[in-house]
Amino acid sequence: MKLPDNIDKITMEKPSDFAVFPPTGFIEISEGNDGAGDNYGLYWAFGREGEEPIVCHKLHEELLLVPEFPNLDSFLEWYYIEQEQPAPFINLSDKRFFLNLYNKSRVLTRNGKTEDAIQALEESIELFAEYTDSWTLLSGNYYTQHEIEKAEYASINSIISNYAFGLPSKKAIDQFNRIDSSGKYKNHPLVKRKDGLLSGGSYSEPFTIDYDKILEVIAEFKELRDHKSALILEQNYAYLMNLEKNEIKEKYNFNRNIWSNNFKKEILSFYPDRI
Repeated sequence: MKLPDNIDKITMEKPSDFAVFPPTGFIEISEGNDGAGDNYGLYWAFGREGEEPIVCHKLHEELLLVPEFPNLDSFLEWYYIEQEQPAPFINLSDKRFFLNLYNKSRVLTRNGKTEDAIQALEESIELFAEYTDSWTLLSGNYYTQHEIEKAEYASINSIISNYAFGLPSKKAIDQFNRIDSSGKYKNHPLVKRKDGLLSGGSYSEPFTIDYDKILEVIAEFKELRDHKSALILEQNYAYLMNLEKNEIKEKYNFNRNIWSNNFKKEILSFYPDRI
């Protein structure tokens, strides 16, 4: 992975060996470590290992990565100059960071400016495509515009996102379940198995997934040589399985160490720059 400028201003921790969390592509740094397990790190999106990473706050109890800075320079400015202050407020006029554009689109959506919201979301996703909430909001806006195929495409991608940044919401699942099984995406690996694949997504009804079906989806993506989708979903599968009770892990023969070794081999085969 390409290291950013000013890398000498931070202390990079030795990368963990393909843990289920934090995900591959995340390297922890010492600066900003609270001493209790929460810290900052650099994250490179899948397929963008040659570009500058974003900086995320790792919340170890929540098993969540929170994007906070568009690049290392902005993190260093905060760390060395404004460290006593909270992380920067969202700047809706700053288009360098996908999260700014996403939050701008939320405001535009609430104000009924659907076309402007779609433009901001498309720009946000161009910068960072692994954030499920961006795809979910884009799908909803396209549904508002009655652009059904575009809405369905965005909905599919809200499921093929990185769950370390947040699980699909109830809205994401409801939109996914709206997809026409006989429409344009009828042969998509997820759409073919959408009935009963996902449920929940709210506080009262937690996110659940049919593991048998998602394993079939992963296998089909591999057959189609869509390695990026397969690897992201495989990583998500391990993330979810790691939270399950032992009897579920035993049912699916899930061993975290074995999974880690196998996943590393796949990354080496298809995304060697990610290591």
